[in-house]
Amino acid sequence: MSTATPPQNPYAASDALQTPTDSTAAAADESKRFPAGIPFIVGNEGAERFSYYGMRAILYTYLASLYVQFVDESLLTQDQTDAAKAKATAVAHLFMAGVYAFPMAGAILADRLLGKFPVILFVSLIYCAGHAVLAVAGRLAEMGNFGGAELGMYAGLGLIAVGSGGIKPCVSANVGDQFSAKNSGLVPVVFQIFYFIINFGSFFSTILTPILNDKFGPEVAFGVPGIFMGIATLIFFLGRKRFVHVPPKPGGMSGFLDFGVAILLFAPVIALIVAVFVEGDHYKAPSAEGMSGAAFYSEYLTGYLTHLAVSSWHYFAIAAGLVVAAFVLFAVRQRMEKDDGFLAVVTYAIKNRHKRKPGEGFFDVARAEMGDEAAEGPPAVLRIILVFSMVMFFWALFDQHASTWVQQAKEMNRDLTVPLWTGRFAIGAVIAGALYGGTWLMLWVSNKRIPRIVPLVLFGAMAVAGLAAVGLDITQGQTTSIQLKPQQIQALNPLMVMMIIPALNVLVLQPLEKRGRAVKPLRLMSIGMFLAAVSFAAAAMVQTRIEAAHAAGGTVHVLWQVIQYLVMTTSEVLVSTTGLAFAYTQAPRRMKSTIMGFWLLGVTFGNVLVAFLAPMQKILTLSQFFWVFTALMAVASVLFTVLAATYKGKTYLQK
Repeated sequence: MSTATPPQNPYAASDALQTPTDSTAAAADESKRFPAGIPFIVGNEGAERFSYYGMRAILYTYLASLYVQFVDESLLTQDQTDAAKAKATAVAHLFMAGVYAFPMAGAILADRLLGKFPVILFVSLIYCAGHAVLAVAGRLAEMGNFGGAELGMYAGLGLIAVGSGGIKPCVSANVGDQFSAKNSGLVPVVFQIFYFIINFGSFFSTILTPILNDKFGPEVAFGVPGIFMGIATLIFFLGRKRFVHVPPKPGGMSGFLDFGVAILLFAPVIALIVAVFVEGDHYKAPSAEGMSGAAFYSEYLTGYLTHLAVSSWHYFAIAAGLVVAAFVLFAVRQRMEKDDGFLAVVTYAIKNRHKRKPGEGFFDVARAEMGDEAAEGPPAVLRIILVFSMVMFFWALFDQHASTWVQQAKEMNRDLTVPLWTGRFAIGAVIAGALYGGTWLMLWVSNKRIPRIVPLVLFGAMAVAGLAAVGLDITQGQTTSIQLKPQQIQALNPLMVMMIIPALNVLVLQPLEKRGRAVKPLRLMSIGMFLAAVSFAAAAMVQTRIEAAHAAGGTVHVLWQVIQYLVMTTSEVLVSTTGLAFAYTQAPRRMKSTIMGFWLLGVTFGNVLVAFLAPMQKILTLSQFFWVFTALMAVASVLFTVLAATYKGKTYLQK
């Protein structure tokens, strides 16, 4: 597509008349200005994250109710409720596995065939369709058509997985595309804004959607996130003329073949997800009665793997055939136009292994043909994949705050008694502060400022209102009770993320760095891995208290969950944010997208692991289920620490 030269401003000074001082001032001014497309990207991300986390907030509890056709738990047998919870856990985590399985395909489609803008717009429409299908499924459930509601849920979740997964890699890359050398200093700032807006949207949608579900039903609760996804799509479309559009490379038939190869190579991952989804629920777990823990888990895993092998062999046979087709298609693509990506270097090294000289490594034979950086790429990727293989266990634990931790909260006392006027003030202050913060943020990235008088008046009024509320509560002594929804407790995670990241940097990491005792990334990740095990041990101990209290007719307050959320969120910051940045630096330029794709696949396999073990909920108490994951995480943490200690990498930064 050709672009016309924009008309010149007749009143602007010509370059010949512009003084060096003017040029320097203009450049300095430009270095502080966000590109014109950034407000549309930030607005799109906030609305999209609101839609995703709002839907996910109610997903587990909705599925658990749907599988028993919304019959009250008190009217069901223990076996029925356990089976429903196990199936809800499996489906919720398989959905999350799908969300993180599609990003690599979306990235290749955008980078090599269509470009980022068309892909984001197209998958956003798929995303909207998914929310619409969920809303219709909610309506079918309200009408008593539970079979149609279940099928609709699966169809809607599948569409959202494709949409959310397809957007995920493209949006971040699209942000970077908007910047040039003149304003590159703003790139770290805009990604901080990005991380903030994600948690901002997540926090408020997690609070709001469960209320909508209780008051108006699933049709509205799933529909409102769909409306926000529609708003996100519209915002992105409106920015189409403001964005910098980077064309795909190579594009054309070569790009089409690249995308085809990527899709075919993903067949085993899809086969695994489908096998666990279709056949996993049919597995009849053995009774643990009279068996030691080790014997039970051994028999469970052996039996389950055998069940999947017998019942799902055809899925994996088809996947194997598609992988073979991928390599055939890749050979055709290489004959058409040679590539120097991960797969190209690996296949070249295998085919030409007989050319290796004494003392050369496996990939050294590719240096003469593809260059030093290309030859160093696959071993660098494989080294970091080996170390990060243990991180999938972290994701298996972390994502359970949207499933089993919600179930735990459901079994706890969620009543809070707060001072009447202070409680009302807190709600009003949060809403007012959120509206101000969102407005300020959008104006900032639009290179505009709110007049100073506005925050002075707003926060002054809030301070006066707060003091008045406290005064009224002291003099009147009135209180009010609030019952939290079990799904709303998840909001602790994004809230804590927004507090822990700056606190950890200011109070721990920066002081250590100033003393010359900076903590290395892999060591930070090791600490985070062990903390994940600690968080689940805390969850297991809380659950043990819950089960004991229920046996005696008592309850345990939901505020005990704050401990496990605090430890797990700290673990998230240490593992996720540190690991992602570290992985990016350890891969050569041509392999950075590859390593990001493998990082996201770790999330997929972690969630598949939860779905794989979910049937154990039928025969284990929830506290025992938590202890299983605690043990897995403890072993994974030790192995990660050993692998990290032996890791020898090299840092590759963009030139």
